[in-house]
Amino acid sequence: MGGIGYLDLIILDRDESGKILALRANVIEMNKIASEISSRIQEYNNHLEETYIKIPFGNLTGIPLFSGIGPYIKMKVIPTGTVHLDFKTEFVSTGINQIRHRIYLNIVMSMGIVGPLVTSGVQVNNDVDIAETVLIGEVPETFYHLEGVKELTADDSLNLW
Repeated sequence: MGGIGYLDLIILDRDESGKILALRANVIEMNKIASEISSRIQEYNNHLEETYIKIPFGNLTGIPLFSGIGPYIKMKVIPTGTVHLDFKTEFVSTGINQIRHRIYLNIVMSMGIVGPLVTSGVQVNNDVDIAETVLIGEVPETFYHLEGVKELTADDSLNLW
């Protein structure tokens, strides 16, 4: 899998003058990328060997007072192999006429812990940036930024004079 560019994932619809009218997801390419990444993670998980960790017995009770206390119990950590991928996107204003469009992949992977007294699972969740760009629009003739400005009432207008 080579480098992924913004225009590999997004199709820009433009008018005759080149102005951007709409952004469309290139779903076919996104599905190919998700499938390949999922396959690679799954292949990596299949080659992972069991590993062992030692956990204090007090931690297994679930009582905070006993946390870190007691003999250590050897626990086997096994990758369960479930991987879930989901594309996410966000738009953030970066200026009067600019918007940053970020596309990232949310990867959720499950791992299992198996031991003599407990079997538990944990999910590892990670966001990976895939592509981003700054979209630049036309500069407006006027710009008002009224954040935090109190709206005037009839009583307030009397106090201005």
